[in-house]
Amino acid sequence: MIRSCRIPPLLSRICGDGIDAALVVTNDGELLGSAQSPKSASFMEPDEVAHVGSLVTEIAMDYSRLGNELELLDPTLRAVKNSIQCLIMELDMGLVAVSSAGSDCLVIALADPNAPHGMLKARLTALASHVQEALSPLTEPIA
Repeated sequence: MIRSCRIPPLLSRICGDGIDAALVVTNDGELLGSAQSPKSASFMEPDEVAHVGSLVTEIAMDYSRLGNELELLDPTLRAVKNSIQCLIMELDMGLVAVSSAGSDCLVIALADPNAPHGMLKARLTALASHVQEALSPLTEPIA
């Protein structure tokens, strides 16, 4: 299990090379932890990070709900895992990438507009897998 004080150092491992910040949020938009690249030109205050996390979570959950509705329309999609593997959105100020870290958490990365998409996806999905493993004892039923 991961301690809350260890979340920012874990997230900071993907920061750099164009990735400015990383966040872990619940599906409700609550910020669990964040880290920013020290070399980032776009430094955000903690409350700004929480707001960005909430907004991105809302968008990601809309995509997830849309996927659930499409699953009902096309039975061949039922074999697909019901989580966001990687969603990359291009915005005016940069890239926002989202990956599911279990049934109730998301990992979010904020990157420069010219950050390589492949590197962003690789780092984000690896981090999401690690966060999912670290948080899995919290979601297991107590025997």
